[in-house]
Amino acid sequence: MRVEGSMYRLALSLTICAGVYAADPEPRWLQLNRVAREALQAKDWAKLRDTLVEFAPLVPGNPRVAYNRAAAEARLGNRAAALAALHDWAEMGLVYDVGADADFASVKDAPEFGTVLARVAKSKEPLGRSIKAFAVPGSDLLPEDIAYDPRSRRFFISSVRKGVVVTQEGREFARSEWPVLALRVDAAHGLLWASTGYVPHGENVREADKDKTALIAFDLRTGAVKQRVESPLPGLLGDMTISRSGDLYVSEGIHGAVLRLRAGTTMLDRLDEPGEFPSPQTPSLSTDEKILYVPDYIRGIAAMHLDTRKVKWLQPAPGIALSGIDGLYVHGNSFVAVQNGTTPARVMRFSLDLQRQEALEANTARLGEPTHGTFVGNDFYFLANSGWNQYDGKGKKKDGEGVVESEVRKVKVE
Repeated sequence: MRVEGSMYRLALSLTICAGVYAADPEPRWLQLNRVAREALQAKDWAKLRDTLVEFAPLVPGNPRVAYNRAAAEARLGNRAAALAALHDWAEMGLVYDVGADADFASVKDAPEFGTVLARVAKSKEPLGRSIKAFAVPGSDLLPEDIAYDPRSRRFFISSVRKGVVVTQEGREFARSEWPVLALRVDAAHGLLWASTGYVPHGENVREADKDKTALIAFDLRTGAVKQRVESPLPGLLGDMTISRSGDLYVSEGIHGAVLRLRAGTTMLDRLDEPGEFPSPQTPSLSTDEKILYVPDYIRGIAAMHLDTRKVKWLQPAPGIALSGIDGLYVHGNSFVAVQNGTTPARVMRFSLDLQRQEALEANTARLGEPTHGTFVGNDFYFLANSGWNQYDGKGKKKDGEGVVESEVRKVKVE
């Protein structure tokens, strides 16, 4: 469940969820975020540059940090450093009107600056490797997640707007009193797990339910409720994954937490330390299930070793953007990521060591704002044109926006 996307539009601003934690002491990354923001407001370019040097490894692969580092170097007259940092940012494949940015006035005459502009122009080109699998039944559903049951060969799709789970054929399979978000099939136990909670975009939500959230297990055959687990924390249980034994790993993305529900139990336990994850999204398990990879919408991708619960933030090669990931999936020797917090939104493939990347879908007419996906063999099925970008933060459709028709697309990943 991604947070409000406008927070991540590329600009010389580093206001990143400041002040949302009660953790003591304040996390170092959050301290540096505040210092960088103050330096920017004061136009203290040297302090901004020095702060970003320390900040960058704590938010690895964050394009705003890379861009702001380039701007600070340019303002300080360090042409070579500015152009090198700007090159690294441009290689992330993102789009911004760099040519109109006054921060780079001192380097616009350099040939390397022209190379950056050419790279940005290339990042605007459509790149489409997916094909349409099927239309999401209905309209204006705000579909969030998709799951596949290998036994019945059915796809299930969650709806934030309607608070239901529907099948590929359009049949209502299950319903919640709140919006439905993440879905995971536990075929061994005959369950379809769903996360549900207050989201203002839901048609029938009540303000009194804000910060209430839960997991529901539906019977995989009938859709009947088999179990309900209330969250021990306020917020929204937005995204999750499941182990082969049926353990659920769930992210709470509003206040920031990662939780686990062991198979056969009735209580969620927290795995992370408060303040580590500002906005965790869809977690993914390593092949041996010893590591939980947690994408954070702001900080990048963390590896949590489940035996110790220690967290290590993965450091990508220059030119790889890791912020804005909503869905993350381990497949073979790759990560497949749905990034809807970048411009453009896209579906990406990264090597597990984060040294190589490949765009699978970007800038195509039907992509819109993608959300989550699921693998069936080597085919990655993902939700396209979800419609989130057509609603405001209060859950109201923006003026002039029409009916949203979403679809499921698939791309082969081998």
